Amino acid sequence: MIRILKNNKAVRILFILIAIIVVEFAWWNASTLYKPLHLESASLRMVVRYLICGIPMLVFLLCLHKKDDIVSSLGLNGNIVKGIGFAALCCTPLLIGMPIIGSFNTNLSFDWFLRMVVIAAVFEEIVYRGFMFGQLFRYGKIVFLWAILLPAIFFGIGHLYQGDSLVESLMAFGVTALGALYFSWVYVECNYNLWVPIGLHIFMNFSWIVFPVEGNETSVGVLLPNILRLGSIILTIILIVITKKKQNHRIFSYPVISF
Repeated sequence: MIRILKNNKAVRILFILIAIIVVEFAWWNASTLYKPLHLESASLRMVVRYLICGIPMLVFLLCLHKKDDIVSSLGLNGNIVKGIGFAALCCTPLLIGMPIIGSFNTNLSFDWFLRMVVIAAVFEEIVYRGFMFGQLFRYGKIVFLWAILLPAIFFGIGHLYQGDSLVESLMAFGVTALGALYFSWVYVECNYNLWVPIGLHIFMNFSWIVFPVEGNETSVGVLLPNILRLGSIILTIILIVITKKKQNHRIFSYPVISF
C-alpha cells in the first residue's frame, strides 16, 4: 500500500483527502460512542473524542508511512523545548499585555483550563496541522494555499459554536480559518516542528482564558486583545524572517499557489 501511494501522486492525494473527511466525520460523531460511558469530566470526554478520531487517523498514516516514520510525519519529533520556547517568545505581547488589560479569571476550574488551554491546543494541532494540512502539503505535494483550504474550512467549522448569531458565527469561522493559515505557515517555516504551533496555540488560549476581557469570550474577540494578538502574529513573522536570514534561507521557498 505504501509503495502504491508513494508512486502515484493522484492516488495519494485522493487517499489523503478521504482520510481527512473520515477523521472529521469521526470527530463529529464520536459522542455517539462515548455517550453510553457517562463521562462526567469534559476534559476526559474531549480526550476520548480525539482518541476516537485518532484510530482512523493512525490507520491512514500506517498506509502512508512506515511505522517508525509516523511521529516524524506529523512533526512531533521536533525539539519540544525550542519549539515551546520560540512560541512563548512570539506570544510575548499577549503574555504581557493580557494580564494588564484583563483580570484574572477567578472562576476558572482546572478541568476548563486543562480542556481549553492544553488539550484543545495539542490535539487540534496534531489533527489539523500535522495530519490534515501536513499530509496534503508534505506528502501530497499540493501547493500551500490548496493544501490549507480543506483543513482551514474544517477548523473554522469547528468554532462556529462560538457565535451567538449567524454573523458572529461567520466571524468566528473567518478568524479561526485565518488562524489555520497562520499556524500552518509557521509549521512549514519552522521545519515542520509541530511543537511551535502547539506552543502558540497554548499560549494564545492561555492568555485568552486566564486573563479574560469583557466581550472577549470568543475567538473573534474585542479591540485591545486583538491588537495584542496581531502583535504576537507580527512578532512571529519578524522572528521567523530574521531566523531564516541568519540561516541563509528565505521564506516561501515552496510553491504557494498554482492554477
